[in-house]
Amino acid sequence: MTDTRDSCTNSAAAAMIGVSDFDGILRGKHVLGEDLCVGDKVIKFSEAVLAWDCSDRVIPASFTQEPQSVFGDADLRILSGTGRSVSYAGDQYLYLAEFTGAHESVCPRGILRKVLRRVADRGYGCTVGFEFEFMLFKENPDTIEDKPFGQWAPLTRGPFGYSIARSVAHRELFGEILALCEKSRIPLSGLHFETGPGVIEASLRHCDALEAADRAIIFKSMIKAWAQTRGMTATFMAKVSEKWPGQSGHIHVSMSSDGQNVFYDSEASRNVSKLMRHFIGGQLKYMNEFCVLAVPNFNSYKRLVPGCWAPICPSWGVDNRSCAIRVIPGEPSVHRLEYRLPGADLNPYLALACAIGSGILGIETNAALPASIAGNASTETCLPSGRLPQSLSEATYRFAQSPAANDVFGERFVEAFSCSRRWEWEALQHRVTDFERRRYFEII
Repeated sequence: MTDTRDSCTNSAAAAMIGVSDFDGILRGKHVLGEDLCVGDKVIKFSEAVLAWDCSDRVIPASFTQEPQSVFGDADLRILSGTGRSVSYAGDQYLYLAEFTGAHESVCPRGILRKVLRRVADRGYGCTVGFEFEFMLFKENPDTIEDKPFGQWAPLTRGPFGYSIARSVAHRELFGEILALCEKSRIPLSGLHFETGPGVIEASLRHCDALEAADRAIIFKSMIKAWAQTRGMTATFMAKVSEKWPGQSGHIHVSMSSDGQNVFYDSEASRNVSKLMRHFIGGQLKYMNEFCVLAVPNFNSYKRLVPGCWAPICPSWGVDNRSCAIRVIPGEPSVHRLEYRLPGADLNPYLALACAIGSGILGIETNAALPASIAGNASTETCLPSGRLPQSLSEATYRFAQSPAANDVFGERFVEAFSCSRRWEWEALQHRVTDFERRRYFEII
């Protein structure tokens, strides 16, 4: 990708750099000078970014040998080809970056690159498209702080999925989103209201796997920032309320070799090739072990319940949206799978590493593919793989104990990421909620 920024020749040029932490949050700063435009420049950047949780509390991290209170600088590679505008009005530029050197083995983008190298070593490439559901509230950070959740006003009231009327009524808002994505080179293939109050779904156009993840992480940050400029708040939480559906972050994947879609076989049933069967077989076989990469937060598991358009077990089906993996058959140009496990709260790099890493393991081991599900997968009770992990704690334990995870992602990353997820679990499991007080206070 070529950066078309006109001001690169200006030594006084300034832009933001952003790097993903474990939670998929872009952390960064403004950088001044011509270094942004000279190759993939390596600068120093605080390693604390990989030791913070989402509220900037320090995780007892395993990636550093220093005491927990001491954080030095890490090497950060600025990716000069990723520069793009991140505002629909004005010129505000962002370059992505990734940790290199001693910290590359725990860098989320580095983990995805590691998986994709494994795919490339077998002669394949992956094409990927992300879909995100996000909810808009007519609240700013101050009003959210001042009012209880029940008084927060979503952009729209009640469910009205695929509503043309609402799309027309909010054409200015949709126009700004479309302009923002066009200017930032994140083309969309669809934008519509989803079911649920204030819920919008955006489908990012498919492209090379690493570029797709880059677009996804920038898209989430841009939408949140853009909403604030309008006096609103956008959330990508997996489950905002038990009364509403969860918010998904589905990933569409196909695999090619020499320009041909190797998931497609014109002679096979539903055109599902033998290689695609092994790929899905691996995704299902390792889904419970790798789950925490795609379902990374305490709140994430509240989405994985029956009747909410989310999977409850490792399952696959042809054009079946109740399954964890949905095969979408068609001509070679569109034949693909939809990985439906993640919610919108995913880290794009790690969720995609999960989806592709488990699939390539399936190809390497000729993983068997169980029978597809034709009915509602959320009502199936006899699947050999059993239920998905029921909590962040269970998912983290399975990941930390997985020899396959160590093989695909590396022992150092498995240890560090498991540490961060145990911390996240412990931060929330002892909290007493208003619901518990209402339920138990007087009666029990």
